[in-house]
Amino acid sequence: MIDVRKTLLLIGGGHTHLHILKKLQSENILNVKVILVSPSFFQYYSGMVSGYAEGLYALDEIRVDLQRLSQLGRVEFIEDRAVFLDPLNQIVHTQQGLALKYDVVSFDIGSRTAHPTIPGIAENEIMVKPMDQFVKAVQTFDRAQHIAVVGGGASGIEVSLAIQARRRKLGMLTPVSLVSAGLLMEKSGHYVSRKITEIVQQKGIRLYQNDGVVQASSNRMYLQSGNHVTSDQLLWLTGPQAPSLFSKSGMKVDEHGYLAVYSTLQSVEYPNIFGAGDCISFAEYPNLAKAGVYAVREAPILWRNLKRYFSGNQMIQYHPQNKYLSILSAGNREAFLLYGSIALHGTWCWKLKRKIDKAFMNKYK
Repeated sequence: MIDVRKTLLLIGGGHTHLHILKKLQSENILNVKVILVSPSFFQYYSGMVSGYAEGLYALDEIRVDLQRLSQLGRVEFIEDRAVFLDPLNQIVHTQQGLALKYDVVSFDIGSRTAHPTIPGIAENEIMVKPMDQFVKAVQTFDRAQHIAVVGGGASGIEVSLAIQARRRKLGMLTPVSLVSAGLLMEKSGHYVSRKITEIVQQKGIRLYQNDGVVQASSNRMYLQSGNHVTSDQLLWLTGPQAPSLFSKSGMKVDEHGYLAVYSTLQSVEYPNIFGAGDCISFAEYPNLAKAGVYAVREAPILWRNLKRYFSGNQMIQYHPQNKYLSILSAGNREAFLLYGSIALHGTWCWKLKRKIDKAFMNKYK
């Protein structure tokens, strides 16, 4: 029997698509076949990865089983990676050679860690993204004598503090080194930068600020100042980079390569192509930060607009909030809370973060 239903392709299992999969358990999009394509059976929750690295969470606490979630929502799951989009013929090509025809496609594939061209880095680094590779690498941290983290943003700070706490619990006295080309979290302002710097230093981390990496070998990094950092385990967390898929496919992207969309989450070129999360850039909000909180808020808008597209109804718009709550793990069940001009540090901040993270994950268990 010929399947005459239209096809919705979901590419990637990020925050926004998790919401779609959950909604499909109780609702249907009329006469539509849904397929999820993801390179991994699991989606790891970035907010809890540092807690896993510290040893506070078990592996199953920080990941969602995409295959099971798909089954519950009557969604076909394909373990594969999208590598090219043909928007004119409405086909997504995959790494394994599949050519998936669609009527509507939605991308929630996140960003990548910015890959450096610095000599020696590519051969010796461990990146946090893709997260499944980082999670596997966590077990090797205990065997490393010297661990260095490069990146002065939230990810670099969280991971370095988590590993420092993990090593102290195991009685390993060699401190983690944290290297930042600028000040820590300098985009958040002087006060926040100073406070987080104080926390990092109080935790015993060997900190190098305003000192970028110029070269690396298997056991050493060389900095602009002439200093060198011993490292037999190197973690590179220097910020986001757009996935190459959109530029390779000739799609309209912003200056950094992120898929250009309107506030309806539709491509500025093709209304049957949607995007959400860190892989997109809004035409109306070009400077919006790459933060998971936006993906979570985009999710119900994407769900409603997908249904509206198939039913021929008018789209609704997503409006990002002006400020949002951000909580960074600081190790030893402490956290650093940011909200607008408010910056707080303590164990109660970590308890709040844990409550929020657990509530998010419980929705998809």
